[in-house]
Amino acid sequence: MHSERSQTIASAVFWGSAFVAPMPGGAVYLSWLSEHDQYGYIFPLLISVVALVLFRWDYRLRLPTSWLSNGLVVGGLALTLFSTYRTSPWLTAVGFVLIATAWLHTHHADSVSRQRLTYLALPLVMLIRLPLNLDLAFSSTLQRFTSRVSSYLLDAFGVAHYLRGNVIELPGGTLFVEEACSGVQSLFTVLFLVCLWVVFRRRPLVSTPAYVLAGMVWAMVMNVMRITSIALAQEWYGFDLSEGPAHATLGWVCLVIAVLLTLSTDRLLNVMFYPVPPDESGHEGNPVARLWNRALMVGVEYDVDHEEVGLADLKPTTDHQHPNNQPRPEFETALVGASVLVCLLSLGLGYRVVESRFGKVAVDANRPLLWVPDEDLLSTTRYAPLVTDHQALREANSRQLGNHADVWTVVVDGMPVRLAVSQPYPEWHDMRACYEGNGWQINDWIPVWQSAQDDAAVEKDSGEEGLEVSVDQWPVSYLEMVRDTHGFGTLLFCGLTRDGELLQPPMMGLGSLFDARLRDRNSLSSKVIMLQLWTESQMPLVPDQVDKLEALFEAFRQRVRGGLTEEASGQPSGVEVVGERSEVERNRR
Repeated sequence: MHSERSQTIASAVFWGSAFVAPMPGGAVYLSWLSEHDQYGYIFPLLISVVALVLFRWDYRLRLPTSWLSNGLVVGGLALTLFSTYRTSPWLTAVGFVLIATAWLHTHHADSVSRQRLTYLALPLVMLIRLPLNLDLAFSSTLQRFTSRVSSYLLDAFGVAHYLRGNVIELPGGTLFVEEACSGVQSLFTVLFLVCLWVVFRRRPLVSTPAYVLAGMVWAMVMNVMRITSIALAQEWYGFDLSEGPAHATLGWVCLVIAVLLTLSTDRLLNVMFYPVPPDESGHEGNPVARLWNRALMVGVEYDVDHEEVGLADLKPTTDHQHPNNQPRPEFETALVGASVLVCLLSLGLGYRVVESRFGKVAVDANRPLLWVPDEDLLSTTRYAPLVTDHQALREANSRQLGNHADVWTVVVDGMPVRLAVSQPYPEWHDMRACYEGNGWQINDWIPVWQSAQDDAAVEKDSGEEGLEVSVDQWPVSYLEMVRDTHGFGTLLFCGLTRDGELLQPPMMGLGSLFDARLRDRNSLSSKVIMLQLWTESQMPLVPDQVDKLEALFEAFRQRVRGGLTEEASGQPSGVEVVGERSEVERNRR
């Protein structure tokens, strides 16, 4: 029989290897999250969880013995190894959370009660960012909701205003509901504090959805009050609360009130999620009451070992388990060996994840030119007389236009519009990050914009018969931006491959979501072309102007697709880019 000392050493090696395995991807993941303000709670969260574990742990290391613990740790290590091979820091974070949950499920609060620490894994769920920028989509939705509700309150107070997207036009000026003011940061902070409160007070884990819902409601209520207060202070008293120390103080006050309101709701929820007491005979009552009481114990189960009186004969020893609730020596050796092996493999492949973040420049100047559009691409459309300029940018390394770009300037109703063929990209590229910054902020974002153009108009404008497609086959993304100097910007964009394959945004469904998340980032090749339309205006565009831009972009992208199809049907073209010069050999039919 192994001594307790050898079991402790084996447990330390096993769990040490398990937690070291996700470190390369975890470091990249944390640096990625640090770029987003709404995830500023990550390090306080980790510190809080570690502190709770140190206060409640009995300081006895154990190897996993239950099927749940073994399943969690095996799943976490397998996912970590898979994430290093696929170069996905996000999957590494999921694997780390599974491993940490397995550790908490294996260990106990004290040697007397044998209460498991599984419930402490709840805050760790907030380490995982929603994939594919779904948190940004949620941010846009929350901004619109906050703006609309604030507008209703201003109507109730009799304040004259006009709401467009997230911009509230007031007689005394313009108020833009930024992401920070919309409640995204305070909402995430409130949810983080709610999770800590649930585990600190040891509330039932089944009550977590109710606590999260209460936190979301109170956070949004207080942020609506925050926006309304800024507008009322500006219109009634001429006091500016939209910037400076007054703005920060107002934000902290609203956050504290939201937290206090959430904690006050805890009294009600604590009564709602109270166990059903036994009847006079000591029985738990009907099956529903027994099921309810069992559900309230999820995450805080008691691990009763085989030495307790009355249970030694009722629980036979499993094939891999020792009578003292520890694995047999051969199973213990297999666990430790597998953990160390996975750790070494993960560290060996970890350079792929680290290199994807720190070892590569943001833009590779040697990316190839996929296709050279004709300067007269729009000559067969009704927009040909409106084209004023064409530029062929090679090795531009532009944040907005990519490494190579062909840009046309078209004047529509006196408004200069930029049409661009940007290339190359390894996959469908979210252009929001390219335009955000330098004073520009997102006002409205529609990942899949429903087109109002009919197929006949598309065919007529594009000049390419038989190439028209529906919005479901080739969707367009719509972005409206606002600048701190009161300017407005409109962006339409879509993507396709050099072979003419039409691309869809990853936000279009679960299939696209998992395919994009599990794809090997290092295996992607630069064969995607992004098409975009961008225009700036001093005033917001009216629907008629938006319709004209939509028609222009529809004709443009159909001509691009027609040009690619035309060239693919003939002899392939060869393109060589040297410095700022390009030699093009094309044979047209």
